Amino acid sequence: MPRRSSSAGRGAGRDVVVGIGTLLVLGLLCGVLWSLVASPAEFTRVSNGASMDEDQLSRQFAVDGWYVVIGALAGLGAGLVLAWRRSRDPLLTMVLVVVGSVLAAVVMALVGHLLGPGDPRSALRAAKVGAHVPQRLDVGLRPVRPFGPYLRDTAALYLCWPVGALAGALFVLLGWAPERPERDRDGEGPEPGAGHESPQSAPRTPATG
Repeated sequence: MPRRSSSAGRGAGRDVVVGIGTLLVLGLLCGVLWSLVASPAEFTRVSNGASMDEDQLSRQFAVDGWYVVIGALAGLGAGLVLAWRRSRDPLLTMVLVVVGSVLAAVVMALVGHLLGPGDPRSALRAAKVGAHVPQRLDVGLRPVRPFGPYLRDTAALYLCWPVGALAGALFVLLGWAPERPERDRDGEGPEPGAGHESPQSAPRTPATG
């Protein structure tokens, strides 16, 4: 019995490492993809500062749209795969999916921010009148500071990750996905001799005259 408990503890620890690590790497890759497909809005340098018309403002909403689409699809796929491969403990799987997907949402936003355009203020100071300078690649229209108002206005966008991941995990854990063999679900094969009868234990059929 202690041996089985120890094995279960190691399996749970492995699930935590694999689940969180997978989602963090996925968040990083999605941040790179977001920086490649999203086109931030641009400021136009004018004589007394900078301006942004309505067309450019609409591009910021497109940036947020790309974040939501990429995050939701990645979360959905991650939830499906993690629940499919790590379903020995449904409660632990759900916790991993929620925590890992929230971390992945933050990693995606940070990576996209770092890979996107630089600070437009310094670029605008050096730009000539009529030049276009891209905005930073960020989630939402608010600056990060102060953090409270920023989180209040952008939380719905970050939720695309955990909502998608939970949907994928629930699809598997509630039994809507096909059953898998025990070997695939738990990473271990059946007990030796399980499902087999030895020749000695097989019932004998009485001979008929």
